[in-house]
Amino acid sequence: MSNYNFQEFNSVGGRILPSISLGKSGGFGVSAGFIKKYEPGNVVGVKLFFDKEKTAVGFKFLKKAEEGMMKIKMAPKQGGGHISAQAFLIKFDLDSQKYSAKYTPKEESLPNGDKMFVIELKQKTE
Repeated sequence: MSNYNFQEFNSVGGRILPSISLGKSGGFGVSAGFIKKYEPGNVVGVKLFFDKEKTAVGFKFLKKAEEGMMKIKMAPKQGGGHISAQAFLIKFDLDSQKYSAKYTPKEESLPNGDKMFVIELKQKTE
């Protein structure tokens, strides 16, 4: 009998990595790996925040509707989700073409005990 208790790794293709990406078309993608790691549960929407000095975007996932929230479209088959963010990008004068990339979010605790996930956008160099 073996001394090992192996589990098969079958998450090829980046579905295990927790990330939030900004697409060139102006939407944020939430990876299946993010959903698996942080288990946001029955999310109905997300509130977005912006720190201009650090070019950082904060994501607060909501389990009940709040004023000013954006809808998140979950893709159960792929395991991730999508947030249309055109208005957000326009308001803060962010060009999705310049900042489109995959980002690893940092988890921040809010004073009320809630969590916020933060990505710092990096402008592409030409």
